[in-house]
Amino acid sequence: MKIQTKYYGEQEINESEIFSFPAGLPGFEENKRFILQPFGEAFSVLQSIDEMNAAFIVTSPFFFFSQYSVDLADTFVSQLSIESEKDVSVWVIVNVQNPFTKSTANLKAPVIINISKKLGKQYIQDHSSYSLTEPLVQREKMKRE
Repeated sequence: MKIQTKYYGEQEINESEIFSFPAGLPGFEENKRFILQPFGEAFSVLQSIDEMNAAFIVTSPFFFFSQYSVDLADTFVSQLSIESEKDVSVWVIVNVQNPFTKSTANLKAPVIINISKKLGKQYIQDHSSYSLTEPLVQREKMKRE
C-alpha cells in the first residue's frame, strides 16, 4: 500500500510493517496505525499511516542512556499482550532542536511496542525520576567519559 510520509514523501509499505496503537498517542488519539522508518544510524521515524504530519523522531533510549530502565505495570503488559521481554521494543520520542546539541528525549513516557503482536502504546510513568526533556548530547558525552 502507498502512504504519504512527513520525511520521505510517498512510500510503498507492506501491511505487515504496521503497528497498531489502539489508543493512539497522547494528543494524536485519532492515529491508530504507525510504521517505523529508519532515520540515520541512531534514530527512526514513528510515522502514522493515517496522517502524514503525525510523525515522531524516536530512538532507543539505551543508545544514549545506558542505565535507562522502565518497569511496566502489569495492566500495561496485559494491554499489549506481552508474554516475554523479547516481545518488547522500547523507544523514546526525541524533540529535535537546532542546534542538535539542544535536542531532548522524553524518557518519562517511552513508546512500548510488542513486536510479535504488532501492538504499541505510550507508557506514561507516574512515579519516574526521568524527565520529559532529557538532553541527548549531554548524556552521550557522559557515556563516553
